[in-house]
Amino acid sequence: MTPYRTLVFARLVQDSPLNVGGNHPHHLVNSPLARDGQGRPVLRGSTLAGCFIATARALAGALPAAITTGGVAATHSQNTLTPSAWRFAHAHLVEPEQQTAFFQHVSINARTHAAKDDHLFSLEALPTGSAWHFELEIVPTADADLAQLEALAAAALTAWTQPGAARLGRGSRHGYGWCHLEDITILRLDARHIRLWPDAFAPERSAAEWIAHFKNNHVPVLDLPALCALHPKPPHAGRVEVHFEGNLCVGERQDAFGQGYGLDTLSIGGHARMQQQAQAFFPRVIAPQGIAFSEANFDPAFSITAMPGPDGALMPYVPGASLRGVWRAQLERHYRATGGDMALLNTLFGDTERAGCLRVADATLVDDNWKLIWQQHVAIDELTGGAYESAKFDRLSLAHATFHWQACIEADSEQAAENLAAPLRKLLNALGDGHLPLGGGIWRGHGHIRWTLDSIETRPLGDASQGAKP
Repeated sequence: MTPYRTLVFARLVQDSPLNVGGNHPHHLVNSPLARDGQGRPVLRGSTLAGCFIATARALAGALPAAITTGGVAATHSQNTLTPSAWRFAHAHLVEPEQQTAFFQHVSINARTHAAKDDHLFSLEALPTGSAWHFELEIVPTADADLAQLEALAAAALTAWTQPGAARLGRGSRHGYGWCHLEDITILRLDARHIRLWPDAFAPERSAAEWIAHFKNNHVPVLDLPALCALHPKPPHAGRVEVHFEGNLCVGERQDAFGQGYGLDTLSIGGHARMQQQAQAFFPRVIAPQGIAFSEANFDPAFSITAMPGPDGALMPYVPGASLRGVWRAQLERHYRATGGDMALLNTLFGDTERAGCLRVADATLVDDNWKLIWQQHVAIDELTGGAYESAKFDRLSLAHATFHWQACIEADSEQAAENLAAPLRKLLNALGDGHLPLGGGIWRGHGHIRWTLDSIETRPLGDASQGAKP
Protein backbone atom coordinates (compact mmCIF):
# COMPACT_ATOMS: atom_id res chain seq x y z
CA MET A 1 0.00 0.00 0.00
CA THR A 2 1.04 3.62 -0.54
CA PRO A 3 2.63 5.10 2.64
CA TYR A 4 0.58 7.93 4.14
CA ARG A 5 2.04 8.91 7.54
CA THR A 6 4.35 7.57 10.22
CA LEU A 7 3.33 8.72 13.70
CA VAL A 8 5.51 8.65 16.82
CA PHE A 9 3.97 8.98 20.27
CA ALA A 10 6.12 9.08 23.42
CA ARG A 11 6.61 10.67 26.83
CA LEU A 12 9.33 13.29 27.18
CA VAL A 13 10.62 13.11 30.77
CA GLN A 14 12.77 15.81 32.36
CA ASP A 15 16.05 14.79 33.97
CA SER A 16 16.57 18.39 35.10
CA PRO A 17 14.44 21.54 35.45
CA LEU A 18 13.18 22.96 32.15
CA ASN A 19 12.67 26.59 31.11
CA VAL A 20 11.23 27.58 27.74
CA GLY A 21 10.97 31.35 27.66
CA GLY A 22 7.56 32.95 27.39
CA ASN A 23 6.53 36.49 26.46
CA HIS A 24 4.05 37.19 29.25
CA PRO A 25 6.24 38.38 32.16
CA HIS A 26 4.96 38.68 35.69
CA HIS A 27 6.38 40.28 38.80
CA LEU A 28 7.50 37.00 40.42
CA VAL A 29 10.29 36.15 38.00
CA ASN A 30 12.45 37.71 35.27
CA SER A 31 12.07 34.88 32.75
CA PRO A 32 8.66 33.16 32.88
CA LEU A 33 7.68 29.90 31.23
CA ALA A 34 6.00 29.80 27.84
CA ARG A 35 2.25 29.22 28.17
CA ASP A 36 -0.56 28.64 25.72
CA GLY A 37 -3.85 30.52 25.45
CA GLN A 38 -5.29 28.51 28.36
CA GLY A 39 -2.39 29.40 30.65
CA ARG A 40 -0.86 25.90 30.48
CA PRO A 41 2.93 25.42 30.17
CA VAL A 42 3.74 24.47 26.60
CA LEU A 43 6.71 23.14 24.64
CA ARG A 44 6.28 24.59 21.18
CA GLY A 45 6.59 22.29 18.20
CA SER A 46 9.24 24.61 16.77
CA THR A 47 11.34 24.14 19.94
CA LEU A 48 11.12 20.36 19.68
CA ALA A 49 11.79 20.47 15.93
CA GLY A 50 14.90 22.61 16.31
CA CYS A 51 16.45 20.39 18.97
CA PHE A 52 15.48 17.14 17.23
CA ILE A 53 16.90 18.30 13.89
CA ALA A 54 20.09 19.45 15.64
CA THR A 55 20.46 15.97 17.14
CA ALA A 56 19.89 14.31 13.77
CA ARG A 57 22.40 16.61 12.08
CA ALA A 58 25.00 15.95 14.79
CA LEU A 59 24.52 12.20 14.32
CA ALA A 60 24.29 11.94 10.54
CA GLY A 61 25.73 15.16 9.14
CA ALA A 62 23.82 16.74 6.24
CA LEU A 63 20.06 16.17 6.26
CA PRO A 64 17.65 16.10 3.30
CA ALA A 65 16.16 19.46 2.37
CA ALA A 66 12.74 17.91 2.94
CA ILE A 67 13.53 17.97 6.67
CA THR A 68 15.45 21.20 7.13
CA THR A 69 13.64 23.48 4.65
CA GLY A 70 10.60 21.39 3.75
CA GLY A 71 11.70 20.81 0.18
CA VAL A 72 10.74 22.87 -2.88
CA ALA A 73 7.46 22.70 -4.76
CA ALA A 74 6.89 24.30 -8.14
CA THR A 75 3.97 26.70 -8.17
CA HIS A 76 3.46 28.13 -11.65
CA SER A 77 6.69 30.02 -12.34
CA GLN A 78 7.81 30.35 -8.72
CA ASN A 79 9.41 28.01 -6.21
CA THR A 80 7.84 28.00 -2.75
CA LEU A 81 8.91 26.22 0.41
CA THR A 82 6.66 23.45 1.69
CA PRO A 83 6.26 22.22 5.30
CA SER A 84 8.99 19.99 6.72
CA ALA A 85 8.61 16.25 6.40
CA TRP A 86 9.08 16.09 10.21
CA ARG A 87 6.21 17.82 11.97
CA PHE A 88 6.03 18.22 15.73
CA ALA A 89 2.93 18.97 17.75
CA HIS A 90 3.02 21.38 20.69
CA ALA A 91 3.73 19.34 23.82
CA HIS A 92 1.70 19.68 27.01
CA LEU A 93 2.26 18.22 30.45
CA VAL A 94 1.08 14.72 31.28
CA GLU A 95 0.07 16.12 34.70
CA PRO A 96 -1.41 19.55 33.88
CA GLU A 97 -1.36 20.74 37.49
CA GLN A 98 2.42 20.43 37.82
CA GLN A 99 3.78 23.16 40.13
CA THR A 100 6.54 25.37 38.70
CA ALA A 101 9.62 26.50 40.65
CA PHE A 102 11.79 29.62 40.63
CA PHE A 103 15.55 29.51 40.16
CA GLN A 104 17.96 32.35 40.89
CA HIS A 105 21.16 33.13 39.00
CA VAL A 106 23.95 35.67 39.21
CA SER A 107 27.02 36.37 37.09
CA ILE A 108 30.45 35.75 38.64
CA ASN A 109 33.22 38.34 38.76
CA ALA A 110 36.35 36.64 37.37
CA ARG A 111 38.64 38.68 39.63
CA THR A 112 36.95 38.17 42.97
CA HIS A 113 34.83 35.02 42.35
CA ALA A 114 31.98 37.02 43.94
CA ALA A 115 28.68 38.05 42.41
CA LYS A 116 28.73 40.91 39.93
CA ASP A 117 26.69 43.97 40.81
CA ASP A 118 23.28 44.20 39.11
CA HIS A 119 23.62 40.73 37.56
CA LEU A 120 21.00 38.92 39.61
CA PHE A 121 18.11 37.35 37.68
CA SER A 122 15.64 34.52 38.10
CA LEU A 123 13.71 32.18 35.84
CA GLU A 124 10.66 29.96 36.14
CA ALA A 125 11.07 26.26 35.39
CA LEU A 126 9.30 22.97 35.71
CA PRO A 127 11.05 20.64 38.17
CA THR A 128 12.90 17.41 37.46
CA GLY A 129 10.58 14.48 36.74
CA SER A 130 7.94 16.48 34.86
CA ALA A 131 6.67 14.59 31.80
CA TRP A 132 5.32 15.86 28.47
CA HIS A 133 3.35 14.32 25.61
CA PHE A 134 5.62 13.98 22.55
CA GLU A 135 4.17 13.64 19.05
CA LEU A 136 6.08 13.46 15.74
CA GLU A 137 4.51 13.08 12.31
CA ILE A 138 6.70 11.91 9.39
CA VAL A 139 5.16 12.83 6.02
CA PRO A 140 6.28 11.27 2.72
CA THR A 141 7.44 13.86 0.18
CA ALA A 142 8.52 13.81 -3.42
CA ASP A 143 11.94 15.18 -2.46
CA ALA A 144 12.99 12.41 -0.05
CA ASP A 145 12.60 8.70 0.39
CA LEU A 146 10.30 7.77 3.32
CA ALA A 147 12.74 5.07 4.40
CA GLN A 148 15.48 7.68 4.74
CA LEU A 149 13.18 10.00 6.71
CA GLU A 150 12.26 7.17 9.07
CA ALA A 151 15.86 5.96 9.45
CA LEU A 152 17.12 9.43 10.41
CA ALA A 153 14.21 9.90 12.82
CA ALA A 154 14.89 6.47 14.36
CA ALA A 155 18.55 7.40 14.96
CA ALA A 156 17.58 10.66 16.69
CA LEU A 157 14.85 8.92 18.72
CA THR A 158 17.36 6.29 19.83
CA ALA A 159 19.76 9.00 20.95
CA TRP A 160 16.96 10.73 22.86
CA THR A 161 16.19 7.58 24.85
CA GLN A 162 19.44 8.18 26.76
CA PRO A 163 18.95 10.09 30.02
CA GLY A 164 19.77 13.74 29.48
CA ALA A 165 20.30 13.40 25.71
CA ALA A 166 17.45 15.67 24.65
CA ARG A 167 18.45 19.19 25.66
CA LEU A 168 15.63 21.65 25.23
CA GLY A 169 14.81 25.24 25.92
CA ARG A 170 16.75 27.98 27.62
CA GLY A 171 19.94 27.33 29.58
CA SER A 172 20.69 23.81 28.32
CA ARG A 173 24.42 24.51 28.73
CA HIS A 174 23.76 25.31 32.39
CA GLY A 175 21.93 22.04 33.04
CA TYR A 176 18.36 23.06 32.19
CA GLY A 177 16.15 21.07 29.85
CA TRP A 178 18.01 17.75 29.93
CA CYS A 179 15.35 15.17 29.03
CA HIS A 180 14.80 11.74 27.54
CA LEU A 181 12.04 9.81 25.76
CA GLU A 182 10.08 6.88 27.20
CA ASP A 183 7.23 4.63 26.02
CA ILE A 184 7.87 5.22 22.31
CA THR A 185 5.14 3.86 20.02
CA ILE A 186 5.31 4.08 16.20
CA LEU A 187 2.30 3.73 13.89
CA ARG A 188 2.76 3.39 10.12
CA LEU A 189 -0.32 4.53 8.25
CA ASP A 190 -0.96 3.88 4.57
CA ALA A 191 -3.58 5.01 2.06
CA ARG A 192 -6.27 2.92 3.77
CA HIS A 193 -5.99 5.07 6.92
CA ILE A 194 -6.36 8.55 5.43
CA ARG A 195 -9.68 9.13 7.20
CA LEU A 196 -8.23 8.18 10.59
CA TRP A 197 -5.68 11.00 10.73
CA PRO A 198 -6.02 13.88 11.15
CA ASP A 199 -9.39 13.84 12.89
CA ALA A 200 -10.82 17.29 13.51
CA PHE A 201 -13.47 15.82 15.80
CA ALA A 202 -10.98 14.30 18.27
CA PRO A 203 -8.40 17.04 19.01
CA GLU A 204 -8.20 16.27 22.72
CA ARG A 205 -7.41 12.57 22.47
CA SER A 206 -4.43 11.50 24.56
CA ALA A 207 -1.62 9.45 23.06
CA ALA A 208 -3.00 6.28 24.69
CA GLU A 209 -6.43 6.97 23.18
CA TRP A 210 -4.95 7.57 19.73
CA ILE A 211 -2.92 4.35 19.90
CA ALA A 212 -5.99 2.34 20.97
CA HIS A 213 -7.99 4.01 18.17
CA PHE A 214 -5.41 3.01 15.56
CA LYS A 215 -5.10 -0.53 16.89
CA ASN A 216 -8.85 -0.95 16.62
CA ASN A 217 -8.55 0.06 12.96
CA HIS A 218 -5.74 -2.43 12.24
CA VAL A 219 -2.90 0.07 11.91
CA PRO A 220 0.54 -1.58 12.29
CA VAL A 221 2.08 -0.69 15.65
CA LEU A 222 5.86 -0.87 16.21
CA ASP A 223 8.28 -0.08 18.99
CA LEU A 224 11.55 1.76 18.36
CA PRO A 225 13.79 -1.35 17.96
CA ALA A 226 11.35 -2.70 15.36
CA LEU A 227 11.49 0.57 13.40
CA CYS A 228 15.30 0.58 13.54
CA ALA A 229 15.36 -3.00 12.25
CA LEU A 230 13.45 -1.93 9.13
CA HIS A 231 16.16 0.48 7.99
CA PRO A 232 19.95 0.50 7.72
CA LYS A 233 21.63 2.73 10.27
CA PRO A 234 22.45 6.18 8.80
CA PRO A 235 26.15 7.05 8.42
CA HIS A 236 27.62 8.66 11.53
CA ALA A 237 28.91 12.22 11.17
CA GLY A 238 31.85 11.50 13.49
CA ARG A 239 30.89 13.90 16.27
CA VAL A 240 32.07 12.84 19.70
CA GLU A 241 31.64 13.99 23.28
CA VAL A 242 33.95 13.97 26.28
CA HIS A 243 32.00 13.17 29.43
CA PHE A 244 33.21 14.19 32.91
CA GLU A 245 31.76 12.98 36.22
CA GLY A 246 32.62 13.52 39.85
CA ASN A 247 31.38 14.50 43.30
CA LEU A 248 31.28 17.55 45.56
CA CYS A 249 31.83 16.59 49.19
CA VAL A 250 30.56 18.92 51.91
CA GLY A 251 31.09 18.25 55.61
CA GLU A 252 33.53 17.01 58.18
CA ARG A 253 36.91 15.92 56.87
CA GLN A 254 37.58 12.20 57.26
CA ASP A 255 40.94 11.87 55.50
CA ALA A 256 44.38 12.39 57.07
CA PHE A 257 44.64 15.89 55.63
CA GLY A 258 41.45 16.99 57.32
CA GLN A 259 41.84 15.61 60.82
CA GLY A 260 40.96 18.40 63.23
CA TYR A 261 40.27 20.77 60.35
CA GLY A 262 36.56 21.24 61.06
CA LEU A 263 33.68 21.55 58.62
CA ASP A 264 33.80 22.29 54.91
CA THR A 265 30.53 24.18 54.45
CA LEU A 266 28.76 25.31 51.31
CA SER A 267 26.58 28.40 50.96
CA ILE A 268 24.79 29.00 47.65
CA GLY A 269 22.09 31.60 48.13
CA GLY A 270 18.56 30.67 47.19
CA HIS A 271 15.79 32.71 45.65
CA ALA A 272 14.06 35.18 47.95
CA ARG A 273 11.04 32.88 47.88
CA MET A 274 13.15 30.31 49.73
CA GLN A 275 12.98 32.52 52.82
CA GLN A 276 9.22 32.00 52.84
CA GLN A 277 9.72 28.23 52.63
CA ALA A 278 12.67 28.02 55.02
CA GLN A 279 10.62 26.30 57.73
CA ALA A 280 10.81 23.16 55.56
CA PHE A 281 14.56 23.04 56.30
CA PHE A 282 14.25 23.10 60.10
CA PRO A 283 14.41 19.26 60.58
CA ARG A 284 17.76 19.29 58.73
CA VAL A 285 19.43 21.98 60.89
CA ILE A 286 22.06 20.79 63.38
CA ALA A 287 20.96 22.09 66.80
CA PRO A 288 23.71 23.97 68.68
CA GLN A 289 24.79 22.32 71.94
CA GLY A 290 23.63 23.99 75.14
CA ILE A 291 21.25 26.40 73.38
CA ALA A 292 17.48 26.08 73.32
CA PHE A 293 16.58 25.77 69.66
CA SER A 294 12.97 25.61 68.52
CA GLU A 295 11.22 25.86 65.18
CA ALA A 296 9.48 29.03 66.33
CA ASN A 297 12.89 30.76 66.58
CA PHE A 298 14.08 29.51 63.18
CA ASP A 299 13.79 32.38 60.69
CA PRO A 300 16.86 32.56 58.42
CA ALA A 301 17.37 35.72 56.40
CA PHE A 302 19.74 34.04 53.95
CA SER A 303 18.58 30.64 52.69
CA ILE A 304 20.07 27.99 50.40
CA THR A 305 19.22 27.20 46.81
CA ALA A 306 16.78 24.31 46.56
CA MET A 307 14.31 22.77 44.16
CA PRO A 308 11.30 20.48 44.54
CA GLY A 309 12.12 16.78 44.57
CA PRO A 310 9.96 14.01 43.07
CA ASP A 311 7.81 14.04 46.21
CA GLY A 312 7.49 17.82 46.20
CA ALA A 313 9.83 18.30 49.20
CA LEU A 314 12.62 20.84 48.80
CA MET A 315 16.14 19.49 48.32
CA PRO A 316 19.42 21.38 47.91
CA TYR A 317 21.37 21.28 44.68
CA VAL A 318 24.31 23.06 43.06
CA PRO A 319 23.28 24.88 39.86
CA GLY A 320 25.18 23.90 36.73
CA ALA A 321 25.61 27.63 36.08
CA SER A 322 27.51 27.94 39.38
CA LEU A 323 29.91 25.14 38.44
CA ARG A 324 30.38 26.52 34.94
CA GLY A 325 30.92 30.03 36.31
CA VAL A 326 33.73 29.17 38.73
CA TRP A 327 35.43 26.94 36.14
CA ARG A 328 35.47 29.75 33.60
CA ALA A 329 36.55 32.38 36.14
CA GLN A 330 39.46 30.21 37.33
CA LEU A 331 40.61 29.32 33.81
CA GLU A 332 40.36 32.94 32.64
CA ARG A 333 42.51 34.12 35.55
CA HIS A 334 45.08 31.44 34.75
CA TYR A 335 45.10 32.13 31.00
CA ARG A 336 45.40 35.89 31.47
CA ALA A 337 48.34 35.39 33.82
CA THR A 338 50.12 32.92 31.54
CA GLY A 339 49.17 34.33 28.13
CA GLY A 340 46.98 31.36 27.22
CA ASP A 341 44.66 31.05 24.25
CA MET A 342 41.51 32.97 25.24
CA ALA A 343 39.86 32.01 21.94
CA LEU A 344 39.88 28.38 23.07
CA LEU A 345 38.09 29.34 26.29
CA ASN A 346 35.49 31.27 24.29
CA THR A 347 34.90 28.19 22.14
CA LEU A 348 34.56 26.09 25.28
CA PHE A 349 32.36 28.40 27.37
CA GLY A 350 30.89 30.69 24.71
CA ASP A 351 30.76 34.46 24.36
CA THR A 352 28.27 37.11 23.30
CA GLU A 353 28.41 35.90 19.69
CA ARG A 354 27.99 32.14 20.12
CA ALA A 355 27.18 29.43 22.62
CA GLY A 356 29.97 27.27 24.00
CA CYS A 357 30.37 23.55 23.44
CA LEU A 358 30.54 22.77 27.20
CA ARG A 359 27.37 21.66 28.98
CA VAL A 360 27.25 21.31 32.76
CA ALA A 361 24.37 19.63 34.59
CA ASP A 362 23.08 20.65 38.01
CA ALA A 363 24.88 18.76 40.77
CA THR A 364 22.27 16.73 42.64
CA LEU A 365 22.31 14.86 45.94
CA VAL A 366 23.83 11.39 45.97
CA ASP A 367 21.67 10.40 48.94
CA ASP A 368 19.26 11.87 51.48
CA ASN A 369 21.93 12.32 54.15
CA TRP A 370 22.30 16.11 54.24
CA LYS A 371 22.44 18.58 57.13
CA LEU A 372 22.38 22.36 57.57
CA ILE A 373 23.82 24.87 60.02
CA TRP A 374 22.37 28.29 60.85
CA GLN A 375 25.17 30.73 61.60
CA GLN A 376 24.82 34.17 63.14
CA HIS A 377 27.16 36.94 61.95
CA VAL A 378 27.84 40.54 62.86
CA ALA A 379 30.00 43.26 61.27
CA ILE A 380 32.86 44.65 63.37
CA ASP A 381 33.44 48.37 63.93
CA GLU A 382 37.04 49.10 62.96
CA LEU A 383 37.36 51.92 65.49
CA THR A 384 35.92 50.27 68.58
CA GLY A 385 36.56 46.62 67.80
CA GLY A 386 32.97 45.92 68.83
CA ALA A 387 29.85 45.05 66.91
CA TYR A 388 28.86 47.55 64.24
CA GLU A 389 25.38 48.89 64.94
CA SER A 390 22.48 47.31 62.96
CA ALA A 391 24.86 44.95 61.17
CA LYS A 392 23.76 41.56 62.49
CA PHE A 393 22.91 38.97 59.85
CA ASP A 394 22.74 35.20 59.51
CA ARG A 395 23.47 32.55 56.90
CA LEU A 396 21.99 29.09 56.33
CA SER A 397 24.54 26.75 54.77
CA LEU A 398 25.13 23.08 54.11
CA ALA A 399 27.20 21.27 56.73
CA HIS A 400 26.99 17.78 55.27
CA ALA A 401 26.06 16.58 51.76
CA THR A 402 27.47 14.82 48.72
CA PHE A 403 26.52 16.03 45.23
CA HIS A 404 27.13 14.31 41.91
CA TRP A 405 28.16 16.58 39.05
CA GLN A 406 28.70 15.92 35.36
CA ALA A 407 29.63 17.82 32.23
CA CYS A 408 30.17 17.09 28.55
CA ILE A 409 31.96 18.68 25.61
CA GLU A 410 30.81 18.07 22.02
CA ALA A 411 33.06 18.46 18.98
CA ASP A 412 33.32 17.42 15.34
CA SER A 413 36.17 14.97 15.91
CA GLU A 414 37.93 13.14 18.69
CA GLN A 415 41.04 15.30 18.31
CA ALA A 416 39.03 18.54 18.49
CA ALA A 417 37.17 17.25 21.54
CA GLU A 418 40.41 16.35 23.30
CA ASN A 419 41.91 19.79 22.55
CA LEU A 420 38.86 21.51 24.02
CA ALA A 421 38.76 19.19 27.02
CA ALA A 422 42.46 19.64 27.87
CA PRO A 423 42.17 22.86 29.95
CA LEU A 424 39.16 21.58 31.86
CA ARG A 425 40.85 18.23 32.42
CA LYS A 426 43.91 19.96 33.93
CA LEU A 427 41.73 22.19 36.13
CA LEU A 428 39.64 19.32 37.48
CA ASN A 429 42.70 17.14 38.12
CA ALA A 430 44.29 19.99 40.09
CA LEU A 431 41.30 20.90 42.25
CA GLY A 432 42.61 19.08 45.30
CA ASP A 433 41.33 20.00 48.75
CA GLY A 434 39.33 23.20 48.60
CA HIS A 435 41.49 24.93 45.99
CA LEU A 436 38.48 26.10 43.98
CA PRO A 437 35.95 27.79 46.29
CA LEU A 438 32.31 27.60 45.26
CA GLY A 439 29.26 29.65 46.17
CA GLY A 440 28.91 32.57 48.57
CA GLY A 441 30.89 33.50 51.67
CA ILE A 442 34.18 32.16 50.30
CA TRP A 443 36.10 34.88 52.20
CA ARG A 444 34.35 33.72 55.40
CA GLY A 445 35.39 30.09 55.04
CA HIS A 446 32.45 28.74 53.04
CA GLY A 447 32.77 26.89 49.77
CA HIS A 448 36.28 25.42 50.17
CA ILE A 449 34.93 21.92 49.63
CA ARG A 450 36.42 18.78 48.14
CA TRP A 451 35.97 18.09 44.42
CA THR A 452 36.52 14.66 42.93
CA LEU A 453 36.95 13.80 39.26
CA ASP A 454 35.84 10.18 39.04
CA SER A 455 35.78 9.54 35.29
CA ILE A 456 36.60 11.06 31.90
CA GLU A 457 35.27 9.23 28.86
CA THR A 458 35.40 10.04 25.15
CA ARG A 459 32.66 8.37 23.10
CA PRO A 460 30.69 8.81 19.84
CA LEU A 461 27.77 11.21 20.16
CA GLY A 462 24.50 9.31 20.46
CA ASP A 463 26.07 6.10 21.73
CA ALA A 464 23.03 4.30 23.13
CA SER A 465 25.18 2.12 25.39
CA GLN A 466 25.91 5.12 27.60
CA GLY A 467 23.67 7.60 29.33
CA ALA A 468 24.20 10.75 31.33
CA LYS A 469 21.57 11.55 33.91
CA PRO A 470 21.83 14.93 35.67
